[in-house]
Amino acid sequence: MKYTKILRVFVIAIVLALLMVTIPAAPAQAARDITIYPEEGAIGTEITISGEGFSASTDITERYVNVYFSSDEASMIHYIDNQVTYYNRVKEGQYIELDGTFDYTFTVPDKLDDGEDEEDVTVGTYYIYVTREYTNPLTQSTRIGALAEFTVVGGDITIDPDEGPVGSEVEITGEEFLGNEDLVITYDDDEIDIESGDDDTDRDGEFACTVLIPESTAGTHTIKVTVGGSEVEVEFTVESYIDLDPTSGEAGTDVSVSGTGFGRRSDVDIYFDNEAITYDAASSDGSFEVTVTVPELDKGLYDVEAEDDDGNLDTAKFTITVPASTQPPEPTPAPGPAPSPTALNISATSGKVGSDLIITGAGFEAAGTVTIKFGDEVLDTVLADASGIFVAILKVPSLKAGEYPITISDGTNTEERTFTLEAVPPPIPEPLLPKMGVKAKTPVIFDWESVTAEAEPVSYALQVATDKDFDEGSIVLEKTDLVASEYATSESESLELAERETVYYWRIRAIDADENEGEWTGAGEFYVSKSFSFPKWALYTLLGLGGLVLFAVGYLMGRRTAYYYTF
Repeated sequence: MKYTKILRVFVIAIVLALLMVTIPAAPAQAARDITIYPEEGAIGTEITISGEGFSASTDITERYVNVYFSSDEASMIHYIDNQVTYYNRVKEGQYIELDGTFDYTFTVPDKLDDGEDEEDVTVGTYYIYVTREYTNPLTQSTRIGALAEFTVVGGDITIDPDEGPVGSEVEITGEEFLGNEDLVITYDDDEIDIESGDDDTDRDGEFACTVLIPESTAGTHTIKVTVGGSEVEVEFTVESYIDLDPTSGEAGTDVSVSGTGFGRRSDVDIYFDNEAITYDAASSDGSFEVTVTVPELDKGLYDVEAEDDDGNLDTAKFTITVPASTQPPEPTPAPGPAPSPTALNISATSGKVGSDLIITGAGFEAAGTVTIKFGDEVLDTVLADASGIFVAILKVPSLKAGEYPITISDGTNTEERTFTLEAVPPPIPEPLLPKMGVKAKTPVIFDWESVTAEAEPVSYALQVATDKDFDEGSIVLEKTDLVASEYATSESESLELAERETVYYWRIRAIDADENEGEWTGAGEFYVSKSFSFPKWALYTLLGLGGLVLFAVGYLMGRRTAYYYTF
């Protein structure tokens, strides 16, 4: 009997084992997983996200997930709105297919503003979170079911200057790039060297470096900065430029004229004093070099101009030091004064503070010291060469707008020209207090909107008058050199204003650092409340009465005490 039971158990075990082999096991759900493409890009880049291994929808039950773009790092044990508070909900209610997959495309946002906290999207690492599945839109899941990393690249660059001739030094500054990455700079897709400055970004993703503009034709060209996966482009405009060697000499001198920044393989005409004297063909990079002979002209400064078929041109100055003819003029009974032995050219007769002035002179004392004055201010002293020629490049000084003499002298020869200094005066401030028609308390507070000007800092002038035309005799208060955009009257000024029971008018204007005065504001009307003052006679009277009252009270109290002890 015992053996029979053992045999039965053994047979049942074998049967169960055979059944387990023949019956297939139910497949386990694969792990949720997402992939994204691309894995890096700038703001606005389209990202395609593909998910698999999610609980599939069925013919009866539809399942959904939500997709988030966030700067918070989390894992699949965390929840949206708990550990993840900075996010943008890029998709709500993404349907899961019958095979447990989904695909969705969205663009990288510029803000994370759907969560409890908000911030701008910048360069760096971000996270794409997909929640676990849910079936009821009213009870959406916030637990993270799958995640992927995305790198936001970008950056911004500026160049200074953004135009100029070939060989210009251009400073490139960049920010908002990935930190500690190498720089690659190209010019029209050809890599160029960094002459000075940074060759990689710092930890904040910033850099500053200098490059030289290579030989290239006139017009716009592309400077591209590549940092990691970020490429940022900016345009530089090449301007035509010519150089003379030498820049002075006698008539008949051979002069080399070299130019850059002209049209590709274009014909370039050379003019001397507006007369065409030769031409040359530019290279594929827009450069040329040709030798010309100075024509027979009198001593002085002359324009040498180069212009191509497309209208690209530049002008340089050449000084002829000896007249073409040495024969004396025919004598006259009464010869006039001899012409000035000097020649002078100034690049501009008007301009703003800080603009360039190129002053070229000839016929001054050989190797002499030339003093250049702008008004009463000495701008510079330069040395003329052995031929009496000098060139000075100066900046227009910081002065009030108007006409100024430019005087050039070597102690023997003097030349003078007039220069008009232009300036934009400060804008008119907007008055704030006191408001029109109000009765102001003392101290009177004058307040107005501050303004800015080209020449900082700005100061203000304030006037208060009893006449709206502000005649000289009607002005009762005047303040200048006010650096703040408000003024409170002093005690004495307040008393003086309060003494008059009359209407007052006030106005202000701004003055920049170069003493250029803006327009006055319109006249604002106000009154001043008369402050209460206690007369001295009334004070003394009250004190006397108080003393009498105290005496009477003391007298009565004394009589009452004496009466008490008597009885």
